[in-house]
Parts: sequence; structure tokens; C-alpha cells
Amino acid sequence: MSDALNRAEHYRDLAQECRRLAATSLSPQMRNRFSRMAEDYSTLAEGRTSLRRLAVLMKVAATATAN
Repeated sequence: MSDALNRAEHYRDLAQECRRLAATSLSPQMRNRFSRMAEDYSTLAEGRTSLRRLAVLMKVAATATAN
């Protein structure tokens, strides 16, 4: 599951870079595009993190039912 966490961190880094590019872009069109990309990468990062949480909860539930 560390792969999912690595990907989530990677997506967070990409989102941060897109926010930086949006803040420094002279073109309103490019600012909007980078902002949308940042939102999308943040959403992907959250999804990866949520998958990790779900996997942990399923493991705990399986362990609890086995006992």
C-alpha cells in the first residue's frame, strides 16, 4: 500500500507546482488551466489517501472477525 501513499504524495507535489505556476502566470487562461490542474491533482491525492484508509479499515475488520 506504500505505492498508493507514494502516488498520493506525488500528486500533492504536482498540485503544489500547478498552484505555483498559476500564481506566476501572466495569462488569465493559463492561470485558470493551472488552477484546475491543481484541483484535479489534489483530488487524485485525496483518492489515493482514501484508498489507503479503506484498506486499513478492511484489514482491521477482517482481524476483528477472525478473533
